[in-house]
Formats: sequence, structure tokens, C-alpha cells
Amino acid sequence: MNRRLIQLNTQYHAITTRLFLEERQAMPQEQRVLDQRNRLLARRNQVRDSQLEFLLQALAPLEQVPAPTTTADQLTNTHNDAMQRAHVRSLALNAMARSTCLAEVFRHAEVQLDGLQESAAPCERILKLQRLMQRYRTLAATINDLNEVCQQRKQGDGHA
Repeated sequence: MNRRLIQLNTQYHAITTRLFLEERQAMPQEQRVLDQRNRLLARRNQVRDSQLEFLLQALAPLEQVPAPTTTADQLTNTHNDAMQRAHVRSLALNAMARSTCLAEVFRHAEVQLDGLQESAAPCERILKLQRLMQRYRTLAATINDLNEVCQQRKQGDGHA
């Protein structure tokens, strides 16, 4: 759809420039091109907005994930109860992050982001999507870090 719109934009700008310079109204053939471009633009925006809304709604649970603690904080805290809490939290976060649906939506968002930006999606919606995507990346990294801490703890308990 964007490719076709790019083609029509070239014609649109040529026609509108010519109409301006010649100070006249569009002829029927020119008007058809202008109307076609406007219809395609409206349809593209409708599809874009629908895709963006789907991505934002699907990634919305990431807004509820508490801010992760740093790995350094986890490593310096050697109390068993802290490790158990970290492990339980890791399992909960892991279940959420490994959710097939959430992972698929994240991958879809990665693929769609450039196209959404190129199609002039509202900046605040794009920024929100980018924040949610970053939250997913942070969540995945935190899960990996917590899993490593838990694994190190298990190995340490096994040697003691």
C-alpha cells in the first residue's frame, strides 16, 4: 500500500503543482488521480492505526511489570529469602516474557515499527510503542540475569 501511495504521491504533487501554476481546477482525469490518492491515504492510515492499536493493546501488560532491580543488587544480596524471592519473581516474569503471544507481538512490532513511522503514525503512539518494546527487552534481559543469579546460587549451594 505504501509503494502504491509513493507512486500516487509523485503524480499528486505534479498535478497539484501544475494546477497551482496554471491557476485552474483539476480536469476529470486529474481529479481521479487526486481522489484515488486520498482514498488510498485514508485506507493506509486506517490500517496503520488499527495495527498500532493492536500492538499497543497486546503489549499493554508490560506497563504492569514492576521496574526490575539491577543484577548487581541481586548478586550482592546473599540471603536465602532474597534469592527465593528473586527466583519466584524470575519464574513469574519468565512466564510472562515467554508467553508465545507476547513474544510474537514483540517480533511483529519490531517488523512493523519502521513502516508505522514512515506512514506518519502519531508520534506519541509510536513513542509509547517504543517504550513498551524497550520494557520487553529489559524484561527479557532481567529474566536472563535473574536466571543466571539463581543458577550461580544453585551451583554455590551444591558445592557447600
